[in-house]
Order: sequence, then structure tokens, then C-alpha cells
Amino acid sequence: MSVTTIRGRQLVRASSTGRWVQLLLSLAVLSAVVAWPSLATAAPTGHDAFLDTWARSDLPVAEGRVDRTWMWGPEPFTVPLREPYVDAPGGTRLVQYFDKSRMEITDPAADRASPWYVTNGLLAKELVTGQLQLGDQTFQMHPPAVVNVAGDPDDPAAPTYATFAALLAAPPLPAGSAVTQTLDRAGQVGNDPALARYGVTAALLVSETGHTVASVFWSFMNSRGTVYTGWRFREDALFPNPFYATGFPITEPYWTRVRVGGTPRDVLVQCFERRCLTYTPDNPPGWQVEAGNVGQHYYRWRYEQLGQPVQEAGVYQLATVTNVVDGDTIDVRFADGRTARVRLIGVDTPEVYGEVECFGVAASQFTAEWLAGKEVALQRDVSETDRYGRLLRYVWIGPYLFNEVLVRRGYAGVATYPPDVTYAGRFVEAERAAREERAGVWGICPVPPVGRDTEPAPPPGPAPSPSPTPTPAPNCDPSYPTVCIPPPPPDLDCADIPYRRFPVLPPDPHRFDPDRDGIGCESG
Repeated sequence: MSVTTIRGRQLVRASSTGRWVQLLLSLAVLSAVVAWPSLATAAPTGHDAFLDTWARSDLPVAEGRVDRTWMWGPEPFTVPLREPYVDAPGGTRLVQYFDKSRMEITDPAADRASPWYVTNGLLAKELVTGQLQLGDQTFQMHPPAVVNVAGDPDDPAAPTYATFAALLAAPPLPAGSAVTQTLDRAGQVGNDPALARYGVTAALLVSETGHTVASVFWSFMNSRGTVYTGWRFREDALFPNPFYATGFPITEPYWTRVRVGGTPRDVLVQCFERRCLTYTPDNPPGWQVEAGNVGQHYYRWRYEQLGQPVQEAGVYQLATVTNVVDGDTIDVRFADGRTARVRLIGVDTPEVYGEVECFGVAASQFTAEWLAGKEVALQRDVSETDRYGRLLRYVWIGPYLFNEVLVRRGYAGVATYPPDVTYAGRFVEAERAAREERAGVWGICPVPPVGRDTEPAPPPGPAPSPSPTPTPAPNCDPSYPTVCIPPPPPDLDCADIPYRRFPVLPPDPHRFDPDRDGIGCESG
């Protein structure tokens, strides 16, 4: 896979395989460990509607709640871009590329509740036809893309998008018939009756384009599973309607023999308007049907092969986190060497300076695990700084709006200070979900010390020197991260402290957790 660089930033990476790291999700649930994508170099999401669209199908995959294919990818691989589109206000629209597709907002004033507010372009159709779409009925003609549709990018035998250009008018397979037709890179169509062993049939004739949908793809397009919507995981249809993610079929399904990870395999390929789907019988069940990397393929075609100009949207400013002061305050360094202290807009985490508040250390550690040493994107609202001189910003990392993550995981409460209210409604809903699930402070702390009505003051004294983790107030034993209990001596019992049911980490010098279940002083 080739690598594209824009202003020194690598934007296209190879396969997502192996991009996982384990992070501690929440001290509130103690040892619960969830897989998250590596966010050290991920391009941040450019719009909260892009975040919601991504999260619906792919957050369950990112968290390891389901074992199935990505519909977008682990994170964007470009910064937000502006692309020309004559029917959009101002003649351009906001877009961002993911492995599997491109998200786009053509009309920012449209109904946000509509599933079509964010669309994914007709990328597969453009790649197959060579018609670069620049408006509803405006096209720029180019040769079809000579980019492999499936298999390894360097497989010389794999069909390309150009291969399918001569097959757009191929007759449909009879409904119910076994899919045994084959295709090679040169566009030669054959037939191998032995492929009937995979049990794939022609399931549905789509009158709009005159092509049938293969049974394995039709089942996938109508499947149900865990999705993330309304700040909660729930069971629902994977797509609002079967053709939402794919569009209509523009080719028939064909078997092809391609290399996958260097190993020759039988792969069924069918191109739709928006994506090309593949079916690999040898894959695990959740990964047999996959969306090809059409987003990466299209980006390479448009910006590398065709040489179209790249226009960054300037939605946010990139910086590196050099120090985590506490749960809602960080120090950053910009590319030009400038440094600044940043207060996260709209959220309030428990304090760790002066009197250590319940869950304060846990919130600071959570922020450090996510952000320390990472490149983040800082988005301004209305105000530039607060009265203490700190930059006021929303912090994006990969596909996540971190301010919202803090609230949803129960590490922060909502703290709204007009005029900086762009995401206030989102944060309120995230807090409502966290309260209902008793996440973090809402389940651990007798009186959650968050959601103040007044703006909290910064930590006293000069800015702390850069360090990967915050420094809690002195004389608090680290075995009890959400409360402040001094280390022995003296040896304390539960009757000697005001806390009940708090997380305990080894070595537990006061022996508050005799049954070693991770919870101290569970009774009394």
C-alpha cells in the first residue's frame, strides 16, 4: 500500500491489521480492559456528524464488542478536506476519507436527523467509470482506475476497477441461480461449476440498475447487530436501509482468484455505486463479507493518479500533548514550537490539587492514557481563552471527541459556560447516559464532585513541568486511586475512613480489600 503525505503528515496507511493497543478503560470497573485503535498518528474526525456516523457501526468494532468487518475503518486517514462540488453552498463541501469510503456533508443546513445528512460518495462508480463527480450532474471524464479492487495491492492478477468497466451492462443472473461465474484481471468472464460448493446464489434483482445482488451480500446488507446510537450500545439494523452504505449494484457478482496476505484465495467481488463488497469463505464468520478499501483506492486515484489539488479544510489545529495537568487540562506544543495550556471546553473532572476529590486521580490517569504524548486536534468555539489565560478548546483524537469521552465514561460532568456551547447538547446527553449506567463518578462517589456552576480555578502555582502523568496531592496512597487515604503508618481500618466501596489496587497496604475483588470497604 502506498503512503500519501500532505504537509508532512502520513495520511494513507497499510491494512488496519495490527493497529490495536490495550488501554485501561475505567478504574470504575477496575480490571475491565477494552481494545482501542492506536491513536498515536490517527487523523482526527472533522465534524461531530462524521463521529456519529462512524460510531454507529464501527465503535462496537473498535471496542471489541463485536467481531465483524469495519464499515468505515478504525479512524480517518486524512484531515478534513474541502472538495469542489458545484451544488454545495459556496461551491465546496466538507469531506473526510476513511479506509472504506468518504464521508461528506453537501448541505450543512440540512436536517441533522436525516441519515442522509452525512453521505458516502459514489466512489466505486466513479472508479469504475472514470467519471469524477463535481456536482449533481457535473462530471470530469478520466480513464477508469487501474487499482486492485480486492486482494493484495500488488497482486498482478487481481481485477481492477477498470476491469469492471466493460461489465456494467452485463445481463443479470437468474434469481436463485448459483453464482459460479469467474473474472480475471483482463476482464475475461468464465464459469467454474465447482464454486457452487460455497452456496452463493443470486438473491435479488434490483430494477434501478438491472443487476442482481449475491445472497451473501444481501444478507449482510439486511443484517442486525450491536450499534452505537443515542450514546448507548443497542441491537438494531446495521444500516438504516439495505442500500444506505452500498448504493445499488452496478455489476454482477464474480468469483476471482487473488492473493490475500500473499495466499491465493477464492474471493467473490461485487461492485455497488458506493462500495465494492467482497466475500472470502476462508475468513472467520464476522469477516467473510467485507467492504473493500474503496476510500483508500479512490483517494489514491483522485489525488495521486489524477493529480487533483488537495485543499485542507482548516477545521482544527494540530498539536502534541506534552503534559497532562489533570483530567480536563493539558499542555500542548504546536508544530512551530509554541506551547500552551489548554482547558477542555464544556467538561469538569474532579480535582487532584489541594483537596483530592473522589475519582480525581482516576480521571487524570484516564486523560494521560489517552492523550499523553499523542497528536491531537484542537477546535475552538467562540472564546479564545478563559480568564486564567488557558486556551479553550475541544480536543479530538482519532475519531473521538475526547471531551465527550470523558463525560460518557463518567470521568467528568458537564460544565457549560456560554458562549462556548457548540457541543453542550451532546455532552448533556452523554452525561445522562453515564448517570443511568452509574459510570465512573456516578457509581463510585457518594457525592459526585463534578458539574459545577462556576468555572473552576486552575491548579495553584506555576505550570507543572512536562510529565506523562499528573501528580496528585501528596500523602495519598496510589493503591486507592479514587479517594485520598494516606499510607501507613498508622494502619487504618474501614471504620477509620469515610469512604465505602472504592477501587483498590495492589498492594493494598491497609488491607481494605481482604477478598481481593478490587473493591475496598464493601460493607459497614
